[in-house]
Amino acid sequence: ELCKCNQKVWDIYKNGWSMGINQVEQSGTKHRVMKYSPQNISELCAFVAAIRPGFKSMYSIFENRQPFNYEIPTFDKLIQTPEMPSSFILYQEMSMTALNFAGVPMSECYEVIKNIAKKREDKVKKYKEIFLKGFSEKLIKSENKTKKEAKELAQKVWQIIDDSCRCQFNASHAYSVATDSLS
Repeated sequence: ELCKCNQKVWDIYKNGWSMGINQVEQSGTKHRVMKYSPQNISELCAFVAAIRPGFKSMYSIFENRQPFNYEIPTFDKLIQTPEMPSSFILYQEMSMTALNFAGVPMSECYEVIKNIAKKREDKVKKYKEIFLKGFSEKLIKSENKTKKEAKELAQKVWQIIDDSCRCQFNASHAYSVATDSLS
């Protein structure tokens, strides 16, 4: 780990001692970080990614540390990590994984992510129907979901990708910002 931080470091966030602390200096963010109370670098990375506008629809579940998954075992396993066992699509790489799961070639997934980073919503939205169709078909074939269930789940995941057009970090940027916050 970058820094072998002790509990006193994490207490800075928990107690809202945030003046001059990058990413948590503003009043609203200070209260959010106090409630979330990150305990390690992975959680701080997730927090700085989660406070972006593109994650707004999922933020309260994240902040309250409620377990979350899509009830799609093959997809959830792709998104979850030991450090983040919930299936939040927090980082651009996770959006790429979701797009690829739906059958979008990885080279095109990368193009979508570049367009997310540049906030070119129109270029991302052109993948909506491709995504919905491919994701639904995969759920019907590999997860034994009904057409209705598959369509609803595909829409739910697409909504996160669509929301991410407002701002979504890649994992390395979240890590850089989190380490800067710790400095």
